[in-house]
Amino acid sequence: MLVNSQNSRMKIGHKIHHVRETDSTMEACNLLANLGEESGTIVSTNYQESGRGRFKRKWVSPRGDNIQISVLLRPTRKELKYLNMFASLAVLATCDQILDAEVSIKWPNDVQVNGKKISGILIETLLEGEDVISSIIGIGLNVNLDVETEIDIEATATSLKCEKGRYINRSFVLKTLIKELNYYYPQIGDSESLPLKWSEKLSTLGEMVTLSLGQNPYEHAASGLAESINEDGGLIIKKDDGSFFIANAGEVTLAKNDPPR
Repeated sequence: MLVNSQNSRMKIGHKIHHVRETDSTMEACNLLANLGEESGTIVSTNYQESGRGRFKRKWVSPRGDNIQISVLLRPTRKELKYLNMFASLAVLATCDQILDAEVSIKWPNDVQVNGKKISGILIETLLEGEDVISSIIGIGLNVNLDVETEIDIEATATSLKCEKGRYINRSFVLKTLIKELNYYYPQIGDSESLPLKWSEKLSTLGEMVTLSLGQNPYEHAASGLAESINEDGGLIIKKDDGSFFIANAGEVTLAKNDPPR
């Protein structure tokens, strides 16, 4: 089913392909990209059989509870490093409008409420030489998920419903998210303002952290103080020996060090 946005001037969401069920909104959006679909097109679904996050981790989302969308963009090569920033800021702003709670970003792109994950973002880009063919931004946002029924994530995840204490209208959340995506997307051309706004929302900075290779969480790449980010959004870690390690979001995953017991 093809839904036309009421605001035809919006770049993101001017077309929304909504399906009740799909294997993956990322794969569906990628197919549309290959067919020449315009930038800003969204694929959304009530349920995806093979939803995934970074490093191919499964994304838990029962049928009809949450928002699962993928956004097709055709950015320039220079804009790629800012996609993660604008998307996570848009999700954070969406949660901020609904909740009276502490919303932050755990580097590189997990949006958290009171320290628990409420949203994840996945970005996949197709390159041809130096040219960007397409970028697909997948966003999963827990809206009405009852996390206590999901044993694997109960301790680490939350949802808008859990934080608000009542059912949340998914259509309202989606409209708000699209509005915020359109607010932040034009800012990817501002190489100073957007990284500053993003870094101000990072809960990771100032924390002792351990970085692990994405495919092997037990193979540590570095440990130390998350000191700052560079202009590309890389996390600068000051190690115990005083040297620095720059973490690329596509290569590592991050966990705060547990306090001494």
